[in-house]
Amino acid sequence: MDTPRLCKKQLRKKRLVVIAGPSCSGKSWIIGGISAKTNAPFIKKIKGRCKFKRRVLSNRLCLASLRKNYANATLDQRLKRGGFLHFDITGRHQKLKRSILDQLIHHADQVIVLNVVMGFDQWIAANAQRMRDEPERSISSFVKGMLKLYARDALAARQCYSYLFDHWQEHLAAYPIFRSIAVDSRQAEFVDLADRERLGLVEMTPLQLFWLRFRYMRLLSKLA
Repeated sequence: MDTPRLCKKQLRKKRLVVIAGPSCSGKSWIIGGISAKTNAPFIKKIKGRCKFKRRVLSNRLCLASLRKNYANATLDQRLKRGGFLHFDITGRHQKLKRSILDQLIHHADQVIVLNVVMGFDQWIAANAQRMRDEPERSISSFVKGMLKLYARDALAARQCYSYLFDHWQEHLAAYPIFRSIAVDSRQAEFVDLADRERLGLVEMTPLQLFWLRFRYMRLLSKLA
């Protein structure tokens, strides 16, 4: 007799879905497909894996507006019975935005993270093209710094990109994430985030990591 009531209670969990990834990785394309209620097979798979129920779909959380009224009570009210969030891990104001994300996770009963990933070479090319084609678009200082670094030291830029992904995963590891999923939006498929070769990430020794943090402290500090 208690089982049906337990299942019903579980369905009422306050669920937060975080769609995260670096600039130009395809987050907006995925969110656009979800918001438009498209029947595209890949979007339908994402909605199923991320448990996009009506309460979540109807409440798109915007970091820009959340930053204006940043308080625990306000965030709890904005999350309501669930919602989803677009989170650029290379965008501006990372320290504040990650603090807001931390509070949203704290107020949620269940958190699902959809990591939208992109290979290093593709990411560099996509951001360089965006800067050429959309000069009026706001580009974060981290992305601009990475493009400049790539022009003079491609290996160092690749190492910083690797640090970006590892740093984000370490941040998520501090929370009781219910489910973490990775997708390659360019290939429209689910991927293994541990497949570093696919993403063009490099392994670094503790000494190399220490030197990277020291040498590019100003750039990496923008990742909070």
